[in-house]
Amino acid sequence: MKGEVVFYRLFDVGASVDLDEIQKTIDMPFLSGRFPTERAAPRYARFAQPLLVFVDERRLATNLGPLTASIAVKLYGVGALAVVVRVPFQAAGLRDLRPFASLKIKDASREENLDGYCGRLAERIIEDLVPFLHDAYETKVDPEPYTVYCISVSETPVREFTTTWRREVTALLANDPRPEAISDEEVEDTWRNWFSYYQDDLVVLEWDAALIVEPSATYEDTLTVFELANLQLLELRTYDAFLDKVVDKAYDDLEDLFARSSFLRSGHDTVKELAEIRMDLAEATFQVDNISKLWGDWFLGKVYRACVRKFELDSWRKIVEEKMKDLSEIYEVAQAELEARRLLILEFLVVLLFVVDVVLIAFRG
Repeated sequence: MKGEVVFYRLFDVGASVDLDEIQKTIDMPFLSGRFPTERAAPRYARFAQPLLVFVDERRLATNLGPLTASIAVKLYGVGALAVVVRVPFQAAGLRDLRPFASLKIKDASREENLDGYCGRLAERIIEDLVPFLHDAYETKVDPEPYTVYCISVSETPVREFTTTWRREVTALLANDPRPEAISDEEVEDTWRNWFSYYQDDLVVLEWDAALIVEPSATYEDTLTVFELANLQLLELRTYDAFLDKVVDKAYDDLEDLFARSSFLRSGHDTVKELAEIRMDLAEATFQVDNISKLWGDWFLGKVYRACVRKFELDSWRKIVEEKMKDLSEIYEVAQAELEARRLLILEFLVVLLFVVDVVLIAFRG
């Protein structure tokens, strides 16, 4: 069999990115948001439109021997980089593909895994992006990895993958060296998420890996679905971590606002900061949800919904929404306290003016 292994490493850059500003300032290609597809799809289907900021083909020394790799880096406006490494393969069977899951890059002085190699590449690009970063936040999360095994030439009919090779596919996607030891329940769980449009193609997806069998090698649209679903997972994880810090700080600020020693402080800065954070996060989560519009009972829509279920994106959204709700409640309490203080100060000024007026009348009389 022949094909390629597509490795994704998605990194959050810690800020939103103005793609229009980059386009006007730097000469670089702009990727189309809609890839050509042979499969039926509604015209309203839309993908996010990233900027291709780096592309290269290089010969790499690896623990699997010399490999030719195509490397691309795509930048998304929500504040993420997708590093995509594509390596062609020729193998006798699925078991021969499993070592790719532990790919390591070698040079004269060291050997590093793909996370470290892609991380260094992402860091260099992020340094160049500093002038175009906005609404920065200091939250570090691990990059989101995903591996897709794409088979375009196979002597085995695709239907054998769904029958006699089910256990082998499960082991490959789980990076397990013992396919024969995997339980029937685990095999069934993996094969709950498989799709086929034509009689000779197949898509099977798992938590951090997927298999595509496509004789025509036209699977860019399916790869894009995997990329965007992983991008949404990365950003939701990032917002969750950021909200942990923000909510903790908001509780501390609220406690300080109610402290007796701060009675004469207006609290305006605290309320303003909470309001700005709420607005920024609301906009950011909207952009994440708007990355893809993949609805309907059609092929890519079904693949995307399977990703949503497998990656538990709805659970992550719910967690973020609950923390946003906590932040909103803190803001409302702080706003109410601020209004109460304003009214109290106003009443004090009214009484003070009344007393001054009485004193002036008594003095003149």
